[in-house]
Amino acid sequence: MPRPPKQNKLTWSLLKEGVQPTDALRDVDALSDHIVPPYSTRVPSLFIAASPPHDPWWVGYLRRHVRGDLRGLFAATSSGVLFVKASDKAFAVTFGQGRHLLESDLIEPDFGLKVVLNTVAPNQLKSVDAKTIDETTLHTRREVSRDSPFSAFGLDVSRDLLRAVTGTPEDETLGPRLTGADALGLWTRLSVPELPQLAERLLTEYGSDRYKDEFDFVDFLRAEKSVARIADLNERLVDSLRTEQLQDMHLAVPEQLDWLDVRGFTFTSDSTGRVDSDPRITSYLATRNLAELSLETLKADRMLVLRASDGQAQGSWQIFQCVVYETELDNQLYVLSAGAWFRVKLSFKELVYDDIRNLPVFVGLPDADPGTDEQAYNEKAAAALGGVCLDRRLVLDSGPDKMEVCDVLTPDGGLVHVKQRGSSSTLSHLFAQGMNSAERILQDRGFRAAARELAAAEDAGFEDVIPVDRPRPEDHEVTFAVITRSRRDSPLTLPFFSLVSLRAAATRLRGFGFPVSVAAVREAGE
Repeated sequence: MPRPPKQNKLTWSLLKEGVQPTDALRDVDALSDHIVPPYSTRVPSLFIAASPPHDPWWVGYLRRHVRGDLRGLFAATSSGVLFVKASDKAFAVTFGQGRHLLESDLIEPDFGLKVVLNTVAPNQLKSVDAKTIDETTLHTRREVSRDSPFSAFGLDVSRDLLRAVTGTPEDETLGPRLTGADALGLWTRLSVPELPQLAERLLTEYGSDRYKDEFDFVDFLRAEKSVARIADLNERLVDSLRTEQLQDMHLAVPEQLDWLDVRGFTFTSDSTGRVDSDPRITSYLATRNLAELSLETLKADRMLVLRASDGQAQGSWQIFQCVVYETELDNQLYVLSAGAWFRVKLSFKELVYDDIRNLPVFVGLPDADPGTDEQAYNEKAAAALGGVCLDRRLVLDSGPDKMEVCDVLTPDGGLVHVKQRGSSSTLSHLFAQGMNSAERILQDRGFRAAARELAAAEDAGFEDVIPVDRPRPEDHEVTFAVITRSRRDSPLTLPFFSLVSLRAAATRLRGFGFPVSVAAVREAGE
C-alpha cells in the first residue's frame, strides 16, 4: 500500500477585498518572483526573499572565549509567499518569515479566528490566547491537557479579548488541528495544485456566521488593526483636544502605581513646576499652543508621577499612552486606552451601561469639598455615615497580599470603597480590591481577625462589626463610590473599560451573595 502524502503545516492569510497580490507585498522589487503553472503560466504566484549565509549571532558572542576555530557555521533566512486565488479573493500562504513580506493593513483581521470558530467542535478546544483589557494589559495563553469546551479556560468574555484559538475541526478533511488568529495555521496533505480547492472551502467558512451560536462574544470587543481607521481616529482625537471637547476623554496612568507614595503629577511640557494631585488633561493642555498640537506632540510629551517620599519621578509615560478617549464612528464605539485603539459593538456598550444603571444607588454619602483628596473625603464620609475610616490602613495577615478592608466601614457592616474619577486608571484596581477584600472576609478567618483588630483600633465599638466566624454575605453590602467632576453621559461618569471592570466585580460579588451598590459623589458647588 502506498504511503499517504506527508502532512505540511501551511499558514494562510486572506487579502482584503480588491487587493491584488503584488499590492499586498511590502517591497515587491526586492523579491524574486516565480511562475506556478497550476495557477498561471504568465503571472507570478510565488515571491521569495532570501538572505545570504552568515555567521549566527552567537558565534561572535563566543568566538573570543573559545579555543579552536568556529568557522564553517552558517545561518540563512528565507521567506516565501504563495498567492492562491479563490473566487474573487486572494490568499497569501506564507513560508518561513513570509508574514513579514506582507502589508498587514491589507490583510483581513481575525480571518483565521473566525474560520476556527466556525469549524471546530465547541467542546474540542485545545488552547486560547487572550488579552485582558485593563490599565495593565495582560496577555495569556491557556492550554488544557485534553480537548475541552470554552468554559474550561476560565475567561471573562466581557473583558478578555480573544486573540487566537486552537481546536479540532468537526470535519477532519480540514486537518487534525487548526489554529486561528489573523492568520490560519493548518496541517494538510494537499499538494500545491490542490490548494485553490482548499482556499474556496476556507473562504466559505470565513463568511459563515455559525460562530455566533457559541462564540458571539467575539464581536463585542476587538482590537482595531486597520492603519487607515487608526489614522482617522487619531485625527479625531487631536481635533477634540485642539477644540477642547473634553467630555469624552481624560488622562489616566497606564499601569499600576504605589498610590501611598504619590505626591502628584506634572508634565515635561510644563516649565512652571506645577504639580496636580490627579492627572488633569486641562493642566496638560495649558502647557501647549492648542493650534499646534499634533499626534507627534502627544507622543513626545510625557506625564510624570512624583513620589511623596523624595519628590522624584516614580514613572513617566507618553501623553498619548495616558489619554483615555471614546468616540463613535460608523455605528461602533472606539476606545483609546493605554495607547491602543479598541472597537466595541454598540449593543455590548448598552448592555454594560444597563447593567451598571440597574445597580442600587447607595444613599448617605456627603458631597466632596472642592479640591479634596481621597483621604480627607473618606474621613468626612465616615463621620457622615457614623462609620470608621480605614483608608490606607492595610491588613497585614498571612495571606498573599496586603490590602485595605475598605475605605469606610459602616456600623451595619457595609464596606464602602472610594476613588476619585481623575485617577480612573486605578478604578479597576479599586473594583478588584473591593471584590478581593469581600471574598477574604467571607473565606479567611485570619483576614477577619486582622480586620476586626484594625477596626477596633479606630473605634472599640466596631470590633464586632466583622464577625469572628464566617459571616453571612448579605449582611455586608459592598459599595463603590466615585468622586467626580465630570459631566460625561455614562453611568457614574466613568469611561467604558472602567464600567466593564465594575460590572465584572459586581457580578462576582453578587455570585457570592454580597449586595452591591454604587454612588457618584459630586464636589460641592459642581
